[in-house]
Amino acid sequence: MKSTAAHIWLSYVSYPVTTAAYLERALRKICRVTTIGPRLPEELIIRWDLHNLNQPVRPHDIDTPMSYDLADILTKLDPSEHPDLYLWVESVGGHQPRNLEALSCPKIGYLIDTHLSLDHHRELAKQFDFVFLVHRQFVDEIKKVNPNTFWLPVACDPEIHSTHKTEKCFNIGFVGSIQPGSRRQQLLNSLASQFQIHYERCFWDDMAHIFSQSQIVFNEAVKNDLNMRVFEVMSTGSLLLTDMARNSGQDELFRDGEDYAVYRDNTICDVARFYLDNTELREQIAARGRLLVHNAHTYAHRMEDLLAVVLGNKPDTFSAQELRARSLAGVQTQDAVVPSSICISSARRSFVIPVLDMSPASEYNILTLLDDLKCIEGDVIVIFNGQDIAEQVKNHPRITRYAVMKHNIGVARAWNLGLEIAATPTVFILNADLHVEKAAIDALEQALISLPNAACVGPQGSFFEFALARDYVYFDKGTFNKPLVVDAVSGFFFAIKLQHFNDKIIRFENGFTPCYFEEWDIGLQIKQAGLKNYIVPVTEYEHHWSGTIRALREIEYYEKAETAGEILLRNRRTILNKWRAIAERTDNAALLESGFMNYIADQAELLISEGRYSEAKMLIDKALLRAPENDRIFAMNRFCTILAEKTEHNKQQNQGA
Repeated sequence: MKSTAAHIWLSYVSYPVTTAAYLERALRKICRVTTIGPRLPEELIIRWDLHNLNQPVRPHDIDTPMSYDLADILTKLDPSEHPDLYLWVESVGGHQPRNLEALSCPKIGYLIDTHLSLDHHRELAKQFDFVFLVHRQFVDEIKKVNPNTFWLPVACDPEIHSTHKTEKCFNIGFVGSIQPGSRRQQLLNSLASQFQIHYERCFWDDMAHIFSQSQIVFNEAVKNDLNMRVFEVMSTGSLLLTDMARNSGQDELFRDGEDYAVYRDNTICDVARFYLDNTELREQIAARGRLLVHNAHTYAHRMEDLLAVVLGNKPDTFSAQELRARSLAGVQTQDAVVPSSICISSARRSFVIPVLDMSPASEYNILTLLDDLKCIEGDVIVIFNGQDIAEQVKNHPRITRYAVMKHNIGVARAWNLGLEIAATPTVFILNADLHVEKAAIDALEQALISLPNAACVGPQGSFFEFALARDYVYFDKGTFNKPLVVDAVSGFFFAIKLQHFNDKIIRFENGFTPCYFEEWDIGLQIKQAGLKNYIVPVTEYEHHWSGTIRALREIEYYEKAETAGEILLRNRRTILNKWRAIAERTDNAALLESGFMNYIADQAELLISEGRYSEAKMLIDKALLRAPENDRIFAMNRFCTILAEKTEHNKQQNQGA
């Protein structure tokens, strides 16, 4: 039996915004459909605040009361009107057919709210030949009572959830119900304290219009449900701001910062502000999300998948990975910039120093740094980003080699040029406004040689949150006491192993000219190469941030001039676009994950080993707020809870004794 020849009885409570109404629209395009069931009672329209439906509640082809007898209905119809398939869709409580066994065709149940009615769904599932669940996390549980159970998430209808050509006049929009005192209300109140929020209870075209008018649309999952709003918002081409529905498949279908935006309760305002401030990035992500849901997440896709399984054309519905692959069909990704080839070097230590001026906002400058290096062995390579400063300094006796640029070429290009000139296994990159002592140089060089897979070491660095382009935590001078693997080493003072850079074709990204995000980019390149970034607890140096930038209203480079803020925003987009494309092309989403959670877990393990359980639990609780989906943190939280309970139990027993 082919799906196009199938006659389906579709059973649900009739009202225009229930899931089954969208299934009906999709099925009528490929099958013969007869709807059967009751209409939504008027008292529920009032109770559920559905006054703004703006669509009639139509009778079904076979109009019934809430509970109906299938055997009785079948006897009243000519056998040619009997169905080839019967699909019952959960819609309103109390809608339950009797005598399902009177049907000789396959009987299918589509269960929507398993996250709210698990026990009830266990009983329902026994009545059907096939069961499809919206919520993946319950499939294994329902399979215990019905082995023919499959995952089939909700979706969007592009004809209804369409982009309206309208001005985006709201910062953040929300369409849905709000229960007083609920988490949803608290989150919306947090957003409303800082942004313009538009809330409206509306449906169909009206809902899509509100979504289209909103720069960002808020969503909240109830008990980790991958809900309809996720797909509906993305379908309209506005940026979806949602939490993570744990174990739902959401994190496999879509990627934070690439297809939509994910918040945690304590970061929701930060995430919203980031995307409101970055219009081009926000619209780029929203447009991509729209393409993805239209490629693989419409109700037409869902019904084709369901029928393929029921009719025996495939053994299972699409997995999250398969849906991800289908959603990406025809979606272009940005190619990464291929670094230029460079020469292989061999010998001991070099210092590469880009110089733009005399660092007017700092007590240190290129002359004081050259004085520091008088008693420290190594070649000194200076890249002058201007002819005036070159004329003042190029003949200094401590300079081994130099290059003079007609214009400011930026730090990344200057560093690359310095690496081309260097002929030593270790290369230090130094800001001109740095004061450094020999002990710091020796310690970093020794760390570079001895630490496992070290490609880059420095005295300061961070774990960074890629999607929001900000640090989780920054390790300043004196804030740590042993070498740490980090996401990025700070760019004012660090050392690299040139052989690793040559072998793995690692170079600083010229696209970040003139400054900002170079160290994050190189940190990701090093991680991609299977190598490591370390910070080392040395203190024999001094540096004041932005020794040049603080003194400038605009930064001139090549024939351009921009403010620091303009450069920062542009390069934020550059790094996000570049590395999302690389992660996509290499199928390596973990590349963009920070090492921060492993660091927190390591710290918690240390506290546990020292018997400091309450401190470990506090640390883990904070981590859970940032990453509740992290398996290691989640497991450690359970372990700490058990230890705490055991400790308290022993304490009570000792007191009783």
